[in-house]
Amino acid sequence: MSKLIITGNGFDLAHGLRTNYSDFRDYLLSYEKEPEVIMGRFALLRSISEEDQNRHRFYEKLSKFIPEYELWNLFEDALGILDAEEVKGSNSSYYLGYGDDNWRDSANHDYQEMIGEDLDFASQVPVFLSEWIKSVSTKTEPIISQNVIMPNDLYLNFNYTDTLESTYGIPENRVLYIHGKALRGDTLIVGHHDNEYFSPKPTPRFESEEDYERYIDDIGSIDFREQEAEEKIKTYFRTTYKDSSKIISRNKGFFGTLSQVTDVYVLGHSLSMIDFEYFNEIKRQIPASCPWFVSWCTQNDYNKLLNLMGLLNVGKYSAITFNDILR
Repeated sequence: MSKLIITGNGFDLAHGLRTNYSDFRDYLLSYEKEPEVIMGRFALLRSISEEDQNRHRFYEKLSKFIPEYELWNLFEDALGILDAEEVKGSNSSYYLGYGDDNWRDSANHDYQEMIGEDLDFASQVPVFLSEWIKSVSTKTEPIISQNVIMPNDLYLNFNYTDTLESTYGIPENRVLYIHGKALRGDTLIVGHHDNEYFSPKPTPRFESEEDYERYIDDIGSIDFREQEAEEKIKTYFRTTYKDSSKIISRNKGFFGTLSQVTDVYVLGHSLSMIDFEYFNEIKRQIPASCPWFVSWCTQNDYNKLLNLMGLLNVGKYSAITFNDILR
């Protein structure tokens, strides 16, 4: 018999770790050493390390089509609100008409290749995220009561850090790093949860054979450059998609052990609907009588707490703050 402790980024923040996504932004824009500046404002390229240049280029691509506020406050959700039409419009100058005076053979590919280049940062998100997390020190003092954090409990960790191990001495085999552990060299899982853009669309119903033929003609008339560009955009959304169902299936051994859990503590999780499937699976596996203790900080957190508990139909739960469980 054991508790299930679920930890989110608020857990690390409560311990003084700099793990806000705004800290990730600052990391991407940082320099290993101050570059040489000319004319009082321009950094001399040769004075900037290749690693710094790579981080800065990644930042520029990442923030090009995603609003800054959403990006650095709702990072994972923000990856799913990239404006596909803006991407296309930004590269429309490469989409030359076949009779254009500036036509060249490369115009068969320029448009879709430039779109692909704009979006190739998608595969780099876990890489730079991992580099950042590895730079964050998790050596901090424990603040949670020993009655709550215990070595023999089960831990579902939504963070990429090893705070549970380094600060509380929790054995690694008691922790499921559901989205990966940076110091272990895992490929981190990060992304949105909206598959609408790339999911197969059902063939519409037609009132007549003529309507069907017109539909087929319309599809056939789409320029191959537009089709290939669309595939590039779909690839972006697939790459940045977090498939919770597959992740749960891959970790069914852990979730299958939850039938003996006596209490559930949710500490510092954002309670975002992006992770709803995980909570739903936990609710399905634990005893129906198991009480939940869910932390909140702001009024918005509290509202999300009430919403989540209602959607899960949790019969017994308590809203707590970190002050309630301090040592």
